[in-house]
Amino acid sequence: MDTVKGVAITLVVFGHSIKILGGEGWEVANLLNQLNIVIGQWRMPVFMLVAGFFVTRSMTKYGTRFWRLRPVNMAWLFLFWTAVYWVVYPVIGAVDRDRTAGATFSEIVWHTVTFHSYLWFLLALAIYYALQGLLGVTPNKWVVALAGLLFLVFVPGLVADVSWGTNELFTNWVFFLVGAWWSQGIRTWVAGVPTWQGILWCLAFMAAILVWMPTRDIPVLENFGGVLPPLLAIPAGLFLLSRLDGKPGLRWARRVGPRSLAVYVLHPPLMQLAVVALTWVVANPTDSAVWPWLHWAGPPVFTVLAVMLCLGIQRATANVPYMWGLPAPKTPPAPSRGRHL
Repeated sequence: MDTVKGVAITLVVFGHSIKILGGEGWEVANLLNQLNIVIGQWRMPVFMLVAGFFVTRSMTKYGTRFWRLRPVNMAWLFLFWTAVYWVVYPVIGAVDRDRTAGATFSEIVWHTVTFHSYLWFLLALAIYYALQGLLGVTPNKWVVALAGLLFLVFVPGLVADVSWGTNELFTNWVFFLVGAWWSQGIRTWVAGVPTWQGILWCLAFMAAILVWMPTRDIPVLENFGGVLPPLLAIPAGLFLLSRLDGKPGLRWARRVGPRSLAVYVLHPPLMQLAVVALTWVVANPTDSAVWPWLHWAGPPVFTVLAVMLCLGIQRATANVPYMWGLPAPKTPPAPSRGRHL
């Protein structure tokens, strides 16, 4: 599943590049915005699905050490990188023409407190892992039903966004649960799905998008239309990637996948700093000679450069203590039996 993770995190970077460029006055092509909306129906649900893989195996293998290896470790990463953001973003604000260090610091603190920061995903995973530790390894249909209900309620339309992270937390829990409890079945299906069936999933996803896109700004209708695309996007996307896995054009994804954490936490400040630096060279984006080029090529170019830089930084800092996780416990794994947690 490294290819899936690599593609998903790269698409996350692509979406953030559009947001960051637009925030600094570099308007991107509407076609790229629409493409990002469609991609958004797949990338985070599948990221959560894959994040749930092997969780129950870890619970069985490590027993009580699971808590240190998964939820506590993820909480530590959230706290560590939040502290890094609180230092780095004011520096970016200090060199930004339109902001100040103080205002940027206040903004990043507020986003953290309201669960609206780029790092919401790390805290969500810490919560998911902790809940999974309490729920155990045996699937519970009532818990899945509750998670499904939360998905229906928090798909934008029925409940106004409390914050981005809050909405995503409740929307994506069901995908994590399915990945945790049925990972083996999912991987078996992906490996053996007939081509005709995979094509039907892709066609169904395209049909759901065609129904949803015209109604996505209409209250209530956007909710009912927005339920189907992520549910259909997962089997369609997994089928396509299973057929493309190992092909020359996707070898990069297999390399990025195991380093998705580094790409996730590093790309927002790196990309923000790059765009701010660009505004120092080009004071008025709309009157610049590079604007037509960035209008179309900006997001993909910034995405590629950001991912490459993130990989380089991760490689250079791979052995830095605590930067990429807590040290693994030195005690041997404790055998577990049944619903041990």
